[in-house]
Amino acid sequence: MEHGPNRRQVLRGGAGLGVLTTAALFGGTLRPALAAPDTGAAPTFTGVPVAHADGLTVPPGYTARVLLPWGAPLHRGTPSWRPDASDTATEAARQVGTGHSGLTYVPLHPGHDGGRRGLLVINHSWADPVLLHADGGRSATVERTDKEMASLGVTIARVELTDGRWRVIDDELNRRLTASSPTTLSGPLAGHRSLETATDPTGVIGGTAHASTPWGTYLTGEDTLTDVFGTRTQGWSPTESQRRYGLTSGEASYGWHTHLGRFDLAGEPNEAHRFGWTVEIDPLSPSSAPVKHTAMGRIAHGGAAVTESRGRAVVYMSDPTHLYKFVAEHPWRTTQGRSPGPLDEGVLHVARLDSDGLGTWLPLVHGRTGLTTRDGFADQADVLLRAREAADAVGATELRGPGTPAVHPVSGRVYLPEASADGGRVLSWTEGASDPGATLFSWQEFASGGSASDPERGAVFASPGGVHCGEDGRLWIRTDVVRLGDPSGNSRELVGNSALLCADPESGEVRRFLAGPPGCGIAGTAASPDQRTLFVTVQGPGSAAPGLGEPTAEDPRALSNWPGFDPAGRPRSAVVVVRKDDGGIIGT
Repeated sequence: MEHGPNRRQVLRGGAGLGVLTTAALFGGTLRPALAAPDTGAAPTFTGVPVAHADGLTVPPGYTARVLLPWGAPLHRGTPSWRPDASDTATEAARQVGTGHSGLTYVPLHPGHDGGRRGLLVINHSWADPVLLHADGGRSATVERTDKEMASLGVTIARVELTDGRWRVIDDELNRRLTASSPTTLSGPLAGHRSLETATDPTGVIGGTAHASTPWGTYLTGEDTLTDVFGTRTQGWSPTESQRRYGLTSGEASYGWHTHLGRFDLAGEPNEAHRFGWTVEIDPLSPSSAPVKHTAMGRIAHGGAAVTESRGRAVVYMSDPTHLYKFVAEHPWRTTQGRSPGPLDEGVLHVARLDSDGLGTWLPLVHGRTGLTTRDGFADQADVLLRAREAADAVGATELRGPGTPAVHPVSGRVYLPEASADGGRVLSWTEGASDPGATLFSWQEFASGGSASDPERGAVFASPGGVHCGEDGRLWIRTDVVRLGDPSGNSRELVGNSALLCADPESGEVRRFLAGPPGCGIAGTAASPDQRTLFVTVQGPGSAAPGLGEPTAEDPRALSNWPGFDPAGRPRSAVVVVRKDDGGIIGT
């Protein structure tokens, strides 16, 4: 079974998640979460209308400014981004990457300066070759491959709020992590024969998942396997395991395998086993190598959220078809800085959602029904390496495009978007005994679509890809309407461009807070500790949008020219900063 379509497949012209219909938009409902406390999290700003403009739309009394666009230099002396995209791979490796996705804000002095100084850690999960390269990506050269590799991965940038404006600071903590960066492997598959390769380089290829740990590190997850692995070897055919991870004999979208043997599935099949893991990064240690935690399973990560159970880390994760939960074996305070560390031992689970509103976390442990040697799983390492297949084998519920989850800071309730073919919805659940380590939970649909006929309770939205829950309890819902496939006619007018919405977990009220430019996805959100700044990633503005067209080398500004609007330039992914003009709490 192939994994579900993602944004990159849609932009390449592949099947979307379905055509959004008027009935899907206006047939949705909004339900308040169960047992969510009244935290005063109701949105009180004036919601913005559906937008089609080439720009950002925010409520009256708010201002959005671009902070970290693709190509922004991270250090003094690095050449500025060139509007014609003629930057070299060497320059790109010292600039902010492209295809901004998930992000988090790490305060440098927690509790001392109101969070005015910190680090932004940004994922770069996708590149549009037409916009990334000066020739529109026509030349299949090693230089093109080098630049794509240098433009994906992760950016760490120091930022500071001064006189009401956020600025990027040149600092030794600023760095890029790419597919060429040294990494290490930990857990059950560290040193395992199935991950042995000729050159052993590893690296970080970028992903959507993002989360912060209680001990101050950053988690991301790799989900771009299908984009970077391929082969030209005649007669080669994928194994069932490779096929289940979307690795086929077809050409990968980037074509790296034509220049780098490590990405050739026929010549180096184990290289693909080295990607798809949860990656831990210490943003405060620029000399440290990212760690890939094999105990957490190999999937195509769509999202992550971290909480605790009796001092142990609990990580909720998603891939295009399933929802997972990793429960660490030991309290993180006793294992932090040691080996094995907080995420090196534990049990990976996958969710089964029953129609009666109850659910079960099924442990992916070798020897259990469906995961025995007779079932084709050699040992526990094999189960973790083939976690998606293991989820199928134990009867996990197959979801339709689950995205980035979030945990409510007070109630502990968990929220998960699902970008399904009928417009999408947000699910929520509570663990048994309110313990994230429990194996039973109760779930419900929190929000679905919205209804324009009831403006006080809902707002039209579709294709939710991620949620974020701030410390003040407000729930932020991000959408990526490109994933809908080919919305046309009235549907496109109703949906508009991708948006960021704010929801009250207590009442279920949803209001549209921000709308982005054409072709983009609203891909990440993070807040400063005082909740007076919201960082938002705008991914892929001006990229191919079904039913609207696509950019070309001759006209890279066909759909958008945001944010620079340079007549000789092109659209750029970016982190934007949203603040209230009176300095108040975001969402009020």
